[in-house]
Amino acid sequence: MKFKRVVLPFLVVLLAFLMSACSGAATTRGFPGLVLQDQTIYLSENQVYAVNVTTGQESTLAAAPLRFPLEPDGNINLYAPVSVTGDGQIILPNSHPSQHGLYSFDPKTGGTRWVFEKSKGTWIAGALSIGTDIYAPGGDGILYALDANGNVRWMVELSNSGLWTIPVTDGNLIFQSTMDGVLFAINPANGKEVWQAELGGPILGAPTVDENGSLYLGTLSGMLYAIDGASGEISWQQQLEGSIWGSPALNADSVYLGTLMAKTGKFYALQKSTGVISWQRDEESSIIASPLVFEDQVLYVTEAGRVQALTSAGSPKWQADIKGKLLSAPILADELIIIAPMQGDTMLVAFDLNGAQRWTFKAE
Repeated sequence: MKFKRVVLPFLVVLLAFLMSACSGAATTRGFPGLVLQDQTIYLSENQVYAVNVTTGQESTLAAAPLRFPLEPDGNINLYAPVSVTGDGQIILPNSHPSQHGLYSFDPKTGGTRWVFEKSKGTWIAGALSIGTDIYAPGGDGILYALDANGNVRWMVELSNSGLWTIPVTDGNLIFQSTMDGVLFAINPANGKEVWQAELGGPILGAPTVDENGSLYLGTLSGMLYAIDGASGEISWQQQLEGSIWGSPALNADSVYLGTLMAKTGKFYALQKSTGVISWQRDEESSIIASPLVFEDQVLYVTEAGRVQALTSAGSPKWQADIKGKLLSAPILADELIIIAPMQGDTMLVAFDLNGAQRWTFKAE
């Protein structure tokens, strides 16, 4: 009962944040989603935009922008990161509160291949694609496994509330975290549960899987876990200050992630093998998005619009300030760092690895 008293008020606050009034009707407003596929960045911000990595220009099809939908549609709100299947379909979860469609978009034709509408709740998270199979976490708490034509292979109910995080895989099992504080390991062939781990707090970020099959994830209570992916046994746990929203980032020796503490934040580096805190850094604004690790740098963004790059040892390398809120995880595209501001002057900003701005994108 204590757990439910903690979770329910949080859900009310979070739902209020994600829902905004528009012409008297409720619409879902999420964080912009970013996915890189080959040389194309797919940005989900109400519509889905396809942007060339090198130029920052929007991709076109028959002289028209390659968007879905082509024009804004009051019944479609796309914010979850897209998923690209092995046969080239783009999977788009519609986060409109009254429309529960999961769309398959064909970027070669600009048309819809199929729509899956069996979920009874609002889609929040993106789907996982393994080959042509699709694993979609529904707003009704059900994880759906679909084939390439949108037909159900299996489905399993994992939560009484919606599933808010994308599933991940280690190449053997699928891992799905829930707002109930439970991490599930699922057999992708049949949907059977292999194990579950109760982590004692709502989980908003997907686990991060390392090359040895270990999982790293945190809860809104600020507890960070390392879990053996094969057995579900907890290897270590570490209490941090603040709430953990995003997925950790890893290199060979360290785990990196940020936290939210009211209006401020902290950024942590922990030893990957033990969970001991190596160093931490205070921020004047919350850190909600997952960080990015590349070469000898780790980079994070803050809600107030700061982009901060550090050495792996925690020394500052460069920083930039962008107008708008930075709530989505940055991605690495070739030699560029791609940022998606929310409520700013641009929809995308590209920096090189030294912090020089290369291009910006805003849909016309």
